[in-house]
Order: sequence, then C-alpha cells, then structure tokens
Amino acid sequence: MRTSLTLAIVGAAICGSLLVAHVDDSKIFDRIPSYQGPGYRAAEGGLAGGSTQFDANGVVLLSWLPLSEFGSGINNANVVEGYVSQSGREYALLGISSGVGFVEVTDPGNAQVVAVLPGPESLWRDIRTFGPYAYAGSEGGGGIQVFDLNQIDSGIVTQINTIITGGNLSTHTIFVDKASGFLYRAGGGSNGIRIYSLINPTTPVLVGQWQDRYTHEVTVVTYPDGPYAGKQIAFCCGGFNGGFVNSGLSIVDVTDKSNIIVLSNYEYPNAQYSHQGWLTEDRKYFILNDEKDEQNLGIPGTSRILNVENLSAPFQAATWTNGNPAIDHNLYMRGTTAFLSNYRSGLRVVDVADPLAPVEIAYFDTFPGSDSPNFNGLWDNDPFLPSGIVLGSDIERGLFVWYVGATPLTFTFPSGLPTLLAPAGQTIRAVIDAAEGLAVEKGSVVLNVQTSAGLVTVPAVEVEANTYEALSPALECGEALSYSFAATSSNGLTVAGPQPGVDAIAAVSETVGFTDNFERNLGWTIGAAGDNATSGVWTRVDPNGTTAQPEDDNPAGTGALCFITGQGPVGGSAGEADVDNGSTSLVSPNFDAVTGAEDGDEPVIEYYRWYSNNLGGAPGLDSMPVHISNNGGATWTLLETVSENASAWVRKSFRIADFVTPTAQIRLKFVARDLDGGSLVEAGVDDVRIVRFGCVAAIVGDLDGDGDVDGADLGELLANWGTAGGDLDGDGVTDGSDLGILLSNWG
Repeated sequence: MRTSLTLAIVGAAICGSLLVAHVDDSKIFDRIPSYQGPGYRAAEGGLAGGSTQFDANGVVLLSWLPLSEFGSGINNANVVEGYVSQSGREYALLGISSGVGFVEVTDPGNAQVVAVLPGPESLWRDIRTFGPYAYAGSEGGGGIQVFDLNQIDSGIVTQINTIITGGNLSTHTIFVDKASGFLYRAGGGSNGIRIYSLINPTTPVLVGQWQDRYTHEVTVVTYPDGPYAGKQIAFCCGGFNGGFVNSGLSIVDVTDKSNIIVLSNYEYPNAQYSHQGWLTEDRKYFILNDEKDEQNLGIPGTSRILNVENLSAPFQAATWTNGNPAIDHNLYMRGTTAFLSNYRSGLRVVDVADPLAPVEIAYFDTFPGSDSPNFNGLWDNDPFLPSGIVLGSDIERGLFVWYVGATPLTFTFPSGLPTLLAPAGQTIRAVIDAAEGLAVEKGSVVLNVQTSAGLVTVPAVEVEANTYEALSPALECGEALSYSFAATSSNGLTVAGPQPGVDAIAAVSETVGFTDNFERNLGWTIGAAGDNATSGVWTRVDPNGTTAQPEDDNPAGTGALCFITGQGPVGGSAGEADVDNGSTSLVSPNFDAVTGAEDGDEPVIEYYRWYSNNLGGAPGLDSMPVHISNNGGATWTLLETVSENASAWVRKSFRIADFVTPTAQIRLKFVARDLDGGSLVEAGVDDVRIVRFGCVAAIVGDLDGDGDVDGADLGELLANWGTAGGDLDGDGVTDGSDLGILLSNWG
C-alpha cells in the first residue's frame, strides 16, 4: 500500500563487497559508524548511564531497537515495512545491511526481534508485502527474495523463492499495488520499472517493463473512480543518467502491461534529484521530495506540491518547508496527515488538510545534535499499521516505534526524582494522569530499575487516586542505576515516565572529592610506553567536530574544553586528524579517593567518554581500553574496553573497590588505538570526578542531626506542622503521619 527507500547513505569506508546505487554517488562520503549502545523499551524503562536524548514534540517513543539487536557486523538500516499477520498481530520488517529483520510490535512498548534472514550485502534494500508474503530486493543483486510469513506468529519466517527474471538482478526499490496485485521493481542499474503479476504470490511472473528512463521510486495507484476510474497509474520519480539529468516526475499508464503509455514527463522548477512522493487522498496532488536541492541549491528541505488532477498536464502548485536544513527523504500520507522522513531532522508530521498550506504538527529527531544537509539519520517510516503506531528506520540507530499524538499517560513526581537511592530500598512516588477518554490499566504500573546486572521490575501500589508508590530494590552501595515508571493505558500503549530514565546512585549521601572539567590542565599527561600513533594524538581543545568527533565538549558538564584524539580544521572532514597506525595514551594525575572519607563511604570514579569507529571496533584491536591504578601508575587494572560506536558523550561510573583498593594515588589511562587497518577511530574524555557515596542511613526522625530522636526533634517537627520542614514520609507536608514515624524511632 506504499513505497519507500532511496539512494541512501553510504560511507567513506565501504567494504569492497558493498555496492553503491550509482556511479559517483556523492552520498557515500556521509557514512558514519552505526550506534552500538543500548536501546529503549517503554515496558522496561529508561537507559542506565548516558541516555540518548531525542528532541520531540507530539511523538511518544515506545521502543527503540539499535542495530546490535539484529546481530553483529550490521552496518546500517534502510527501509521499514509494517505487516499484519492473519491473527491481527503487528510486525515491522526492517531492512539491514545483511538482510531483513522481523520484529513483533503488537506490544509497541516492548518490541521484540522474532527472526533475521540473510540477503545480499548492501546499503540499499527495499521490502514490501502482499498477503502473507514479503518481497525484498537490493542494490547488492540477487533478484527478488520471497519470504513466507504464514508462521510468523510462531517466530518462523522462511525464504521460499528467488525471482531472477527481468535482467539486471539489482533492485533499488519495490512497490506493490495491492488493489491490482502487481509488484513493481524500480531502479537497480539504469532500469526504469519492471512489472510482475502476483496471481501466484509465491512466484511473481514478469509481465511488462517500462525502460524509457531511470526510475528511482515508483508509486502506483489503481484509480477507483473519476475520469481515470479503473486505470493503474504509476508516478515515477527519476530521469536520465541515473536520475540526475532531466530529473522530474513521469506519469505512466501501466494498466495494459503490453502497451504502457506515458501520459506526461514533468520537470518541476529547480529540480535536482526527483526522489519519491505520495498522492493526497483526493488524488489531486502529488507531494514530492527532491534529494539533492539542499546540498546543490543551499535551500532548506522543501516538498514540491504538484497538481496532478490532469495526469497529462501536471504543474507545481506550491512548495512547503519548515525551514530546517535537513534533506527530505521518504514521505507517506495517512488521511490528511503526511509523515516525512527527513534524514538528520527525523520524523516530521505535517497536516495537509489544505495541501497548498501544510502545517507541521509534530516531530521526533532521531539524529541528536545536528540538522545539517547530510545523508544520515531517518531513512524511512511506515504510518499504516491498523493500531496507528508509526514505525521508523534510522540508518545508524535502527528501528523506532512511535505513538504520534498527545501522550496517553502523563507522569508527574510531586516529591521529586531522587538521584540517590537508599541501598536498602526507597519509596518513589508518581502521579499518572490519563488523557481524556483513557485510563490507567489496573495492575500495569511498575517501577523499572536498570543496573549493570540487568532489569529489576517492581510492582507499584496505588495509594490514592492516580498516585502510585514503589519501593526500589536492594542495591549495592555506590552502584550506578537508572529508573523510571511504566504504565499501560486503556488503549493498550505502554508508556514510561520520565523518558529517558533517571540516572542515580545507590547511596544516602554524596561528597565530591575531586572534579576536573579540563578548563585547566591539572596534570594530565599525553603519551605512555608503546605509543606509536602517527596522528590523532590526544589534545585538550574546544573541539571543531566532524561526523565522527564531537562538535562540543560534554553538554552535561561545564566549560568548553575536553580531551579529544586530534583536532582537525574547522569544517574538516572525518579522518583528517583521527588516530592512525598505532596507539595514543592519556594519563591522569593522582586522584585522592580516601582523604576525608567517613566510615562506610564508597568512592566512585566517574567520567564522560566519546568513542567512534567506522569499522565497528574489534576487542583487542580498534577499541579503547581504560585502565585504573591505585599506586600512581606503577601497575594498571583494566576498567573497561570501549568498542561500541556510541558517537555521543556517554557517562560511566565505577566503584573503585570493584577493581582496586581505594587510595590517594588513583590514576586513569585512556588508550585510543588504530591497529586494524584503515578504520577511522576518534575518542574523547571530559568531566572526570571522584565521588564518595555514603551508605549509612540517617536516623529517621533525627531532625536536628545529633544522632538521636528526642524532644528537640519533636519540637522541630511541631514547629514545622503543616509545612514541608519536618516531612518524614515524603508527601510534602508535616502532619500526623510524620509524628507517628518520629515517635516510632524515639530514643
């Protein structure tokens, strides 16, 4: 029922087996490493440490599955296609560099991979469904793969056929006109469209071709009424020379596959690369995206609104832009709402009730930190599942599952969200309000706590109307964690709050023993035995930024400086100053983790680090080991080996005693390495702290801090009656409940 895909994004370091869509495709230089960190599911709550912050308005994130959840060595995602099984369960079919991932999204807040099937290695892939079958093609060749989805509810997907008719085995995009039962292959080499009958859906039969000019994407509609009633009309975006010459829209009557008729060839003003488009529901307008006008003409992403009431005489009736510089990619219409995948600015939701005056009503940016006109970020979306959820596929970040609209459940926290949680457990309170017409499903509210050991889920209790409490689980002193509530609304959507989760530490008190934001050099040294990198040596700077290196220091800290591996020129490309041909070490001065510590204090070392590697990193090779020493650097113990391509500032926190005995001579050593050939390695370090966390709980009711609960504390509680000054139960007011707590701890 829809089309998708396109010339996508490839990268500077493409393996020889990966094919590009066109010769001299300029987009190959925008390739950056795929994100390899944790994902997100509303049913499980937030992310522990370094949570990714996505800018959004009117779009609720339900699940996010990074590429690592589909297997190792996956370089990119491309298309996404929704599918509904015969039982009504919903799925996302995600194109990845080495095949297709099949994900159940029936519970959109807990999306789960059910199968991954291989396909030709490629950066471009397209997938479409017809009945219980899926069809996949790629620029990597191999023809059309046919998948049987009849048993997908049991987690079984099988490839049952490969169609190699139609000449060139490469395919750029696929479209299935479900009303007429025909499959259309677009592009692949210099092809136009190749047409297959799906009378036998397991064995598509080639029945026609239109090769007048290259077609990048095709949208085919069987007109149900009006002057073109019964006609099958193909809207072909492309042109000559791979679509770069005489780029525009060809409208083609493909009703008779043996007598295909061109109704019009239209080149809209300032056409650079006609990419893809979709008809409005009244079939009066075709909204088209051009993939190269942002870079070639320096204009913001712009949709062309073409009047196609007379298929023989289309014309540009209007244009629309939100002013964002990001490149516009695939778009689709659901009713009078358009869903645009705009690469680095993500999903854009636009009201086109008046097609000549569209209005943006919501967005979700999957590429934090940049809206520049580069080919990274959101490739595709699918808004057509019956449940109303929207699927998105991000090149570097994988599969997104969204709810578009006002959040069905709103979370507030009248007692605040503590960043220190008592190791023995602490009560946390949330107020959950449902949107009009909805309710919180009984028994669905939980507190999710993410630790290094995994997820702990605690049921919450409704203590009064819309107010829920949960006791956090027992934790080790100094343990890093993240927590959030989750609840299911009566419309079946599980939502988490806050989003992302709250980063916290298991402790009752916190004392900062040392902090370094790198605005001054407090004694860090560059270089250690064995260092031999020929470029990308550590340096303390305000970073200029590249596609692989941060544009700024850690935004959660203060100041402007940080340590990075090599500073390139302003506007420079990735790789100009990356780590090459060896290792470079950054060694800290001595940190004091014990002086002034109280009994029971737990010293923790914290830092933010950046790591990027376009080949994905290999343990022991192109990775960044981090070591800790407690004797001034005489001996070292491995703290972590960084190999995931977060390409973002990630907060890390470690209990020192888990690795070495805390002393006054604690040191860190970061070693960035390029040992595996031509990979692009970049790293950064910022905001290092030694924090001592106290885990001996204060005596409940000891309001004056003298270590005892007595008459002085009773007097202080009574003096604060009706205010928050003597509140012991966390409800924000001093009352009889607090008096009872104080008396129970008397003496």
